[in-house]
Amino acid sequence: MSTLLVTGASGYLGQAIVARARNWTIVPTAYSRPVLGYPNAAHIDLRDADAVDELVRAASPDVIIHTAASNRNAEHIAAIVPAAVAVAAAARQHGVRLIHVSTDLVFDGDHAPYADDSPPSPLDNPYALAKATAEQRVADQHPGAAIVRPSLIWGLEPLDHQTQWLVDGAKSGAPVTLFTDEVRCPVYVGDLADWLLELAARHDLVGPFNAVGAQPLTRWDLGQKLLRKLGIRPGPNVKAALSKELAPNRARNLTLTATRAADLLRTRLRGVDDVLATM
Repeated sequence: MSTLLVTGASGYLGQAIVARARNWTIVPTAYSRPVLGYPNAAHIDLRDADAVDELVRAASPDVIIHTAASNRNAEHIAAIVPAAVAVAAAARQHGVRLIHVSTDLVFDGDHAPYADDSPPSPLDNPYALAKATAEQRVADQHPGAAIVRPSLIWGLEPLDHQTQWLVDGAKSGAPVTLFTDEVRCPVYVGDLADWLLELAARHDLVGPFNAVGAQPLTRWDLGQKLLRKLGIRPGPNVKAALSKELAPNRARNLTLTATRAADLLRTRLRGVDDVLATM
């Protein structure tokens, strides 16, 4: 059985990958939070290049899926580039296949649709710049890496962080603003995890992949669909607004085409309506 090292295994996507990787021996890593079901998970600061190299040497994985770190706070954002560089360097040094998970936010939102080979054009904000820089550094360190760009990652069991915020606000009456002029291609966490695991087994597939759902939606439309599915009727506190008026430094239209994902792998990255129809 092949060995898979998953960084950020206590995160939303990392947990889904670990839960679905039934045909792999899993080596999960986390920074501070526990990895459910894996009490012996490696707790490591991925910014420590020596520690990362030692972990990869000792674990001897066949593949690394690098999902860390998030945009949750400034510390996490500051860790994105050094962690990516350390993981890529260790993977290259020890001959390990690497799948680096990036984001659609490496694009500016002004020139949609973006293809798999569209060059990054991040807006001037810390997270977008860090993710675009990490992509380039990974490509430089490990030319055989696959670089994956998902959009909003969502799910209902359990709720993803953004949907949890929406549900909590809708139930409590706290102000909730959803933009009607900001388009993304939400990808269901289960589909993305299965797709990444299929990609992990295909050592011949390298380079950039857009890994997005097949249905572009505004933040407003996505929120309304998820609330309806959860049986929550939003009150007047859930309001529509224009991103360009309230948050000018945000990407507006991040419609991506996932041509390579559709052509080269069997796992489908479904649109939100298709996923909800099966729940």
